Amino acid sequence: MANRRIAEMVLESAIDYAIITADLSGNVTSWSTGAEMIFGWAEDEVLGLPADIIFTSDDRAHNVPGKELANALQNGRATDERWHVRKDGSRFWASGEMLRLHDDGAAEGFLKIVRDRTQQKRAEELQSMLSQELSHRLKNQLAMVQGIVNQSLRRADNIEAARLSISQRLGVLGRAHDLLLTGYGERIAVRTLVERAVNLDQDGRSSQFSLDGPEIQVGPQSALSLAMLLHELTTNAFKYGALSTAEGQVSIEWGIAEMNKEPAFKLNWKEKNGPPVVKPTVEGLGTRLVKSGIAGTPNQVDLEYAFEGLRCTVLAQLEGFQADP
Repeated sequence: MANRRIAEMVLESAIDYAIITADLSGNVTSWSTGAEMIFGWAEDEVLGLPADIIFTSDDRAHNVPGKELANALQNGRATDERWHVRKDGSRFWASGEMLRLHDDGAAEGFLKIVRDRTQQKRAEELQSMLSQELSHRLKNQLAMVQGIVNQSLRRADNIEAARLSISQRLGVLGRAHDLLLTGYGERIAVRTLVERAVNLDQDGRSSQFSLDGPEIQVGPQSALSLAMLLHELTTNAFKYGALSTAEGQVSIEWGIAEMNKEPAFKLNWKEKNGPPVVKPTVEGLGTRLVKSGIAGTPNQVDLEYAFEGLRCTVLAQLEGFQADP
């Protein structure tokens, strides 16, 4: 089989690579099947045209193609990794190698090999972004853990009480993180968060809860603080409120409202059929955590110690509530 036919078969079968040849002026002399698939131009559209059509306008303005030709002519080869453009104007990340073609030492032209590396580039960018995001969130959560520990130790009557308080609150934080990690750190459904935060299934008291609200998503930062807030309300209800009796009921409703003339997330917590409510004379850590509201967005929390049952209303600016910081 003739060497020329073998070369043609190689060019036709190497569809994952764009293989281009150019003369000493940088004009296209051949254009492989892989080049047609990757760049979008057919061979008859580009023959005789400058090979720099595959470079971005910025690279052409800075004479990157010319420098690559000169480098390959002088050194025999030149490699690069950069953005290239297709016929339709779309960009993709590629690795390339330019080789000098010669016969008995005299340069006759150039061979350019290009491979689409867009997926690899995107993966690297995503990995970098996730690493930065993880670092940011880890610092925030360490600060939250520090606050929980300090407040629990400050308010506890003894070490065992402090241990139990810290353990419960960190457990809630962990469950909230499980939800976020399952969704790759993105928004999650409010209903899912509420069910997990109040331990709807684990505590065997689902008949005492009533949940109602539309499909609304909450961002990662707000999700953690909302989970802590709901946990504190649930803990208080089990200790002193409606959930301390078999007949007690807790209603949790959420939806969209308005706060300061802007769309807002609204959540109502209402207890009934429990023991008579008496407003505490000392504000504990749990109450302060509830009143601290939703992190990452303007918000307000109203606690009402109604005789028939505790009520809590939470309002949070919707944009910040759903943000992915």
